[in-house]
Amino acid sequence: MRTLSPISVKFTEHGTRGLTSVITGCTKGFTLVEMIVTLIIIALIAAVSGPLFFNINTFRESGFYDETLSAIRYAQKYAVASGCTVRVQTTATGFTLYRPAAVGNCNTPGSYTTPLTDPSGNATTFTRTAPDGVALSVADFTFTASGTASVSPSIAITVGSRQLTVIGETGFVQAQ
Repeated sequence: MRTLSPISVKFTEHGTRGLTSVITGCTKGFTLVEMIVTLIIIALIAAVSGPLFFNINTFRESGFYDETLSAIRYAQKYAVASGCTVRVQTTATGFTLYRPAAVGNCNTPGSYTTPLTDPSGNATTFTRTAPDGVALSVADFTFTASGTASVSPSIAITVGSRQLTVIGETGFVQAQ
């Protein structure tokens, strides 16, 4: 931005006043080129970011993907912390995390029918339903007390148009 030198008032023949610089004769304000460049930049930003703000399904899908990813990672951590196997079940419309019904049968196969308690306190069970238009691939696997998953070598779970992978040997849940 230019700094302006002292300004004098100049009268034209028609009696109107215009502000001009005593030294350079420049007027205050932006040039036409500066205004056009600014408008072009604003138009480009609007063209790129505008569709993202108007398609709510993209945000819903992204949010549910992140929630599913976090829940599966939580299931692995819960299994390691509690020393009990945790079951992850995804359906076309959502997912649920299960724990053993009793601590005594902590690692007995087939006893994972009690839904895990939601750590956020918003619900009694750790169950989520996918938003309209978002589908999940069907999967059913467990995390052991050592953190490994019962998949060999891995399983891919699709959430809408995005995918995550659970590595069996390590239990690592990888976002893609």
